[in-house]
Amino acid sequence: METKRAIELNNQGARYFLNGKFDQAVSCYEEAYKLHPENTSLLNNMGLYYHQQQDFDKALSFFQKAIDLEEKSSYMVNAGNALAMQGKLEEARKQYQNTVKRFPKALGAWVSLARLAAHQNRLGDARAYWNEVVQLAPKPENFMELAKLMILQKDLEPALELLYSTSAKSENPEIWFQIGRCEFQLRNHGLAEKALMRALATSPDHADFRYYLALNHLAKGDTQKGLEQFDIILKYDAENPDILTEKGVILSSLHQYDEALSLFERALEIKPEFPKAKHYKNLIENQTS
Repeated sequence: METKRAIELNNQGARYFLNGKFDQAVSCYEEAYKLHPENTSLLNNMGLYYHQQQDFDKALSFFQKAIDLEEKSSYMVNAGNALAMQGKLEEARKQYQNTVKRFPKALGAWVSLARLAAHQNRLGDARAYWNEVVQLAPKPENFMELAKLMILQKDLEPALELLYSTSAKSENPEIWFQIGRCEFQLRNHGLAEKALMRALATSPDHADFRYYLALNHLAKGDTQKGLEQFDIILKYDAENPDILTEKGVILSSLHQYDEALSLFERALEIKPEFPKAKHYKNLIENQTS
């Protein structure tokens, strides 16, 4: 009877957790834990709760309890994630590696290995891991992640081929954004503009998409169109110090020093130690003094 009640409480807690009602979730979990402390699903859910609360030590302890009772790939990946959030990256990597050794088709472990390797700038390893991911789950989002890794490696032509083939299977605008990035880096500015415009057609307020379009206009020598894109970004993100600074740099090149200086000062009010804004502000002040 107590076991059945613990399962009910665990399930109720999981529903609360998924709806963002964390206080109610942990109350259910704690009551269930008193009734059945060896329920591995409950232990994993308690680990997820404490992970969400950023108490990674406590999260790890619950994940480990679950693993000790039932070696399950999802529990092992969760333990690796808690280690990673503690900054114990090598321990996290070993945890993920142990997981794929024990469960070769554990998709979450391969994804975690890939992301950790990219974070550590081990790009060759990351690419190999993403290749494993797409073999296990040949989905557009996974092919896009592989392509993004290839872009980091400056392997642009194969990345572009992969992205164009993926674009036929998905309406995700980021695929067109990544195509635009590739074409931009290959200096195919007309193709880059078409791809970026397709991305923006779906997500017109996406700052990264519009920022790359601005860079593409500037690379083509169309300064006015580049500035127009910065202005659009600033309409819905007026406190973006990076865009304020980028616009200021362009205005400086056009000798519009007063307006540029104003933009650098605004950027520094938002981000006082921003080196790029400081640098260009000092340049203008030295030139005009």
